Amino acid sequence: MKFDFYLSEMSVSDLHGGGLTLQRVLGNNLDDISYFIYVNRFATDIPASQKFSDQSINLPSSWDSDKVRKVLGRTLSLKISRTATMIRQHARYAATIIKNKFKGNKDLYALVCPQGANAIYTLYELQKHCPVKYITWIMDDHLIEYVNGSWQYPQYIEPVFAKHLREAEHVFVISRAMQAFYKSRFGIESTVLFGSSDIADAVEEYVVNINKPLRIGYFGAVANWQRDALIAVADALKGTDTQLHIYSGVDELPNGLQGDEVHFKGRIVPHEVQATMHNYDAVLLPISFKDKLRNMSQFNIATKMSEYLACGVPTIAIGPAYSAMIKYLVEHKAAITVSSNQKEDITNAISLLRDKKQVLHLLKNAKNLMQIEVGTLPMHKKWLSVINS
Repeated sequence: MKFDFYLSEMSVSDLHGGGLTLQRVLGNNLDDISYFIYVNRFATDIPASQKFSDQSINLPSSWDSDKVRKVLGRTLSLKISRTATMIRQHARYAATIIKNKFKGNKDLYALVCPQGANAIYTLYELQKHCPVKYITWIMDDHLIEYVNGSWQYPQYIEPVFAKHLREAEHVFVISRAMQAFYKSRFGIESTVLFGSSDIADAVEEYVVNINKPLRIGYFGAVANWQRDALIAVADALKGTDTQLHIYSGVDELPNGLQGDEVHFKGRIVPHEVQATMHNYDAVLLPISFKDKLRNMSQFNIATKMSEYLACGVPTIAIGPAYSAMIKYLVEHKAAITVSSNQKEDITNAISLLRDKKQVLHLLKNAKNLMQIEVGTLPMHKKWLSVINS
């Protein structure tokens, strides 16, 4: 199936989990998309892969421009760009550009991956001018908030988002938790599709470390979604001989991640990641315990999870029990999981790395999971089964 355009705030980048997910799961089907249209500052800060640059159309809000940011400051510019009035105004502008780009086309076909309100409203405005059939893939729901024990959307967006989901030709979601929630909230059916990875070629067989000091690697962002769980692990390691090595693109580690047991290794090029993972006794998957990030923890499955399962080294996942990734890994018995940020619980989980029988069982389950569900081939087949029907 050919798409006239891809619409999102998120670029098809090599430097972001969502971009990697699109490239791995869709594969050569990305060549069937005529244009990649980005309606947010995201694609300016994290550009699309070079292979898609000629087909990319960046349409960020004027409030997100470097010129306006220089005058008003980044924080104020961002705040203004996220108001309902400015989102609608920008959507009308972007829809006009897209309409003129495809002038004369009777019907348009799109793949939409909304990260927020910009893409949803742009499609909403575009449909006022011309018919658009679309598949939507919700990788992150940044619109919803967990407030006082319940889920809430901003009033201006929920009716439009509901319309977006209900009128899609098909809806992909990132987790079963998101699938169940959208079924309950909006009455829509969906297919779970998340970031894949492949088993590393010719890696040495993992050897359980019985006596030597343990070394744990973390590979990924050090942002809000990971930070508090990372800090909890760092605190639990104080005074022990276990070392945590952090590979990330940040300039420096934030407060709370300094200490003799934590070592910052900087950025690593993508093709070296899996080989480097195999130098460690385990890899760490941190998931925030904070209510303000519950929309990410409860509903999201990071591309990193599949990469960890594929690397041939045991995964230690730390996050709340309601986390989609904790639930998934517990169900499939594919990782050491700890659903607490308390020091004793974390150190007890780490000590399980010495249990040879349990670790080898987890690694076997992880490998089987890659072959039947999490690998690129099974994920691509799931994508094709919908597209071809």
